[in-house]
Amino acid sequence: LSGNVRKKLKTVQLLKAKHPDLAETLAPNIRSLEAVQPQDLSPSEISVRLGATWIPADDVRDFIIDLLEPNRWAKDRIEVLYSNLSSDWTIAGKSMDSGNILARTSFGTVRVNAYKIIEDTLNLRDVRVFDTHTDEEGRKISVLNRKETLIAQQKQDLIKSSFTEWIWKDPSRRERLSKMYNEKFNSIRTRRYDGGHISFGGMNPGFSLRKHQVDAVARILYGGNSLLGHVVGAGRMFEFV
Repeated sequence: LSGNVRKKLKTVQLLKAKHPDLAETLAPNIRSLEAVQPQDLSPSEISVRLGATWIPADDVRDFIIDLLEPNRWAKDRIEVLYSNLSSDWTIAGKSMDSGNILARTSFGTVRVNAYKIIEDTLNLRDVRVFDTHTDEEGRKISVLNRKETLIAQQKQDLIKSSFTEWIWKDPSRRERLSKMYNEKFNSIRTRRYDGGHISFGGMNPGFSLRKHQVDAVARILYGGNSLLGHVVGAGRMFEFV
């Protein structure tokens, strides 16, 4: 009744469906697992940033299309890719929509279009604009353009806030993503220790351990490692002794 209890419940339910003859045997397991399922978090309790790797690439692409409204020709060539090996996001076809005022002005700049800004945001990078100069020895050097960088980063903030507003707007997407989040990140139940069965032979009869102390002893014995974060005066010394 600890660990990934959502996965365990699903496993037992599948076993029951596959072997109906075990339904009565598995019933207590199912009831016990159902009782410890974490309460689902609502979309309002889930914070999602652009670049979160659990968000499907197709949803990121939908956001880009809704935000920048590319023409049909460019839309068919824009693709969002995510690599599980390198954890990198890539937007293919960034230059296919060069004439789009939304990409060049509303959410981008003349120096950096919105597609490049979104790609940097997905990869958790602050967008920066550099100018190339040639030094006295003929070597090319890149120098940060502070003014253009500031403008581009303002567009980046605008895109981030637009994504936050967009992500939960569609009811079907909201239901699908919130379910995905809960199954992926809200499925773990920590083990609870009950020391009610432990006897303390030879203990001073003048002391009587409270339930939280007995349970703490069980955690020390069975957990392998323990941190007792009790408040001052909770009786940690008796648990160690």
